[in-house]
Amino acid sequence: RFADAMLVGLAQVGALVPGVSRSGSTLTAALALGFKRDEAARLSFLLGLPAIALAGLKELWELYKIHLDPHAWSVLFVGLAVASFSAFVAIWGLMRLLERFSSWSFVVYRFGLGLVILAGAMSGWL
Repeated sequence: RFADAMLVGLAQVGALVPGVSRSGSTLTAALALGFKRDEAARLSFLLGLPAIALAGLKELWELYKIHLDPHAWSVLFVGLAVASFSAFVAIWGLMRLLERFSSWSFVVYRFGLGLVILAGAMSGWL
């Protein structure tokens, strides 16, 4: 299934289009290739780790180059720790949901939210 994993990884390119979710594009590709829901989600999250880690390291390098003061570094790392823990809990919860239920509820939610946003934008509310 190496070829399938490579195709799912290639689906990440879809996230370069504004408004396209990286995890959504990889989940969709994996499901289309016949992965089970929990396998597709696990692969999607694992594929995101290198991209997210490298983007974070690039930003840290930029902050290092502008000589960020020590207090700002400590605030940054506390925020990083809290965000990492929150992300772990959210991913863990999502994995439990995907093991038990279909992802159609997410599709319906996103479609409904999209309609609300479009209606709000067209009416001048947003």
